[in-house]
Amino acid sequence: MKKWIVSLACGLFLPGLIFSGIGYGQPTKVVVGNVTADEIHVPYYMALKNGYFEQAGLQLERKTYVTGPNLMMSMTNGELQMNVGTGYTPMLQAAAQGADIKILVSMVKGNGPVVARAHIKTFKDLDGKIVGSPGLGTIQNTMLSMAAQKYGVKFKKVLHGKITDLPVFLEKGEIDAFAGWGWVAADAMVKIKGAHLVLKLPVIPNMEAGAMGVHGKFYREHPATVKKFLSAYLKGVKYYRDNKQQAAPFLAGMINRPVEVGKMALEGAIPDLPEIDIPSVKFSVQDAIDTGKIKKEAVPDTDAFVRKYIDQTLYLEMKKEYGL
Repeated sequence: MKKWIVSLACGLFLPGLIFSGIGYGQPTKVVVGNVTADEIHVPYYMALKNGYFEQAGLQLERKTYVTGPNLMMSMTNGELQMNVGTGYTPMLQAAAQGADIKILVSMVKGNGPVVARAHIKTFKDLDGKIVGSPGLGTIQNTMLSMAAQKYGVKFKKVLHGKITDLPVFLEKGEIDAFAGWGWVAADAMVKIKGAHLVLKLPVIPNMEAGAMGVHGKFYREHPATVKKFLSAYLKGVKYYRDNKQQAAPFLAGMINRPVEVGKMALEGAIPDLPEIDIPSVKFSVQDAIDTGKIKKEAVPDTDAFVRKYIDQTLYLEMKKEYGL
């Protein structure tokens, strides 16, 4: 009799438990891509460490790629739903080729220093020299190209390589300088005798370097999830701003380097201004067209092209909530 009562109770109440508790309210999975050695996006990593994404009800499946163009291939194929810290050049190049994406917020401005060997005194001294780059289609390669144009420099050769290999090439003398993201350049200066910056900040003020993107289909079909993701990130930006004294040690801890490296890296990057600098993005698009990365016929109107793929609606709705 008791067994029958227990069975009946389970039969009556288990369905209620299933719908009201078990299985309900489980974290929503989001597949997110990022690029190797992208720890300069400190607010994002602070948000991860502080559990802001879990608090928003999200479970992130994180995938890492060697470069932005590699990442965008996976996003175009539908393997990724969100991407963080990706350069505008690879994102907009993919868009020009038909990728369904939206760019939501800026995640870092700057972050494209050029570090050189001791015998190179200024950027102009790179004329006729061999320079390293993280690869065609990366925003750092775009910044390098813009600086070369401004200073009338023609490189003997641009050697494209994995970002973590470029300091090795520099130390061996295989290249005279390289453009890369902040902490890799800072680390090279600490480790390689005489290595120093010949370009700390991009030649374009407030130059956009990395942003948050979302697959267009995911954005349209799951707007609430995208909003939760952005909300968690903006909490990280707010935390960064309120605790800037922690930023350099936090970055250094992530990359297992001295605090000096973290401090130097952040001097050439701005990771806490989410509003996108549209003029610099348009400049990147035009540079990509001029250098053949984007076909001119794919972008007959630069303004319309940028408006189509940049959507700051959610950020503008939410920024006051986080004091941004």
